[in-house]
Amino acid sequence: MGIVKAYMMEMEERGYGESDDHICPDCVSDEFLAEWIAGNAESETCSFCDAASEQPIAAPFETFTGIVLGGLGFDWNEPTNEGIMYISREGGWQAPLSTTSDVLYDASFSENDDVLAALDYMIECEAWVEREFYRGTDSQRLTWAWDSFKAFTKNHTRYFFLQTNHEGYDELTPGEVLGSVSDMIRSKLADEGLIKTIGADTDLVRIRVDDQPQITGTAIGTPKPEHARQSNRMSPAGIPMFYGAFDAATAHAETFDPDVHAGKVLSVGTFRPVRDLTVLDLAELPSIPSVFDMARQEMIHSLRFLHAFAADISQPIARDGREHIEYVPTQIVTEYFRRVFQLRDGQMLDGIIYRSAKNAGTKAFVLFCENGQCIDANVDAEDALLRLIAVAHQ
Repeated sequence: MGIVKAYMMEMEERGYGESDDHICPDCVSDEFLAEWIAGNAESETCSFCDAASEQPIAAPFETFTGIVLGGLGFDWNEPTNEGIMYISREGGWQAPLSTTSDVLYDASFSENDDVLAALDYMIECEAWVEREFYRGTDSQRLTWAWDSFKAFTKNHTRYFFLQTNHEGYDELTPGEVLGSVSDMIRSKLADEGLIKTIGADTDLVRIRVDDQPQITGTAIGTPKPEHARQSNRMSPAGIPMFYGAFDAATAHAETFDPDVHAGKVLSVGTFRPVRDLTVLDLAELPSIPSVFDMARQEMIHSLRFLHAFAADISQPIARDGREHIEYVPTQIVTEYFRRVFQLRDGQMLDGIIYRSAKNAGTKAFVLFCENGQCIDANVDAEDALLRLIAVAHQ
């Protein structure tokens, strides 16, 4: 084999050409790529923005291209590698394709047109198709399945959905969705801080709206089952839970409706846990890793879905008579985390933290605490979970 032919085969196999250029961190907006460039700088000048220094500030553009290509391959692939057929008489490739230029711009890692143009020139692949085109990526399949889960449990079956088989069901079944989310939390995301501890010294604020002021833990805390007449975000009527927030303003926003509660008394109770509580935190999810960070790519699909899921369950829902239907999917998920989900050590959850739908940028929570587990400051009870330490009225 000739030297020239061997060289051409090597370039084709790796997927990009050669370059003597260098790129600096200021030419990218992706944090991981900027850190990689800074850690691999060997030139005092940048070929794309004319930045210069007495110290190395720019990394080899050729190596940088390989990093970019590896990241693009997370969501995109060459048509032949996805099994896409090319039929001339039917217009060519039998799937919608994107050019390298389109894929680079959509990746949103640089606002420097010269950088993107140079990458477009360097990368050999000219046409791209979405990875897992026929099946869907893991994050897509989970998102599609969650949408189907919502429709299925609102309009088809509510109590036997775990027994549903695959017949006539293209996506993951509702039971598989719950199992997949649980596996994510226990395995891929086990060290990412989704499971939090609410310490015994944490103030938890809950407000009860009533005609008369209330002063006891059982009166302000979780209602009794016979008084849980309203369907809520995480619990249906008849299954009471403790809804609260970490500050009074958020508790007020989540609880008080001026059109409904005008003239009522607000009893603002501050509780503290009797013991440390283990909760799932969907309000402060880890950021989704860069696709260019090969070491953390395996977490991307899981976190993409959980971010979309967390945003969905925090959406405000109007109380127009349909809330008992709209809340069904999140009620089922909550029941699953309360009764079925276990951590790797077998521990059960005490509740879920979520983003407030009424006070942007703050957190609300639901605790799996029953009425009798809310006690007063001077009371001890073996199964108590929350102790009332202060009361104010508005």
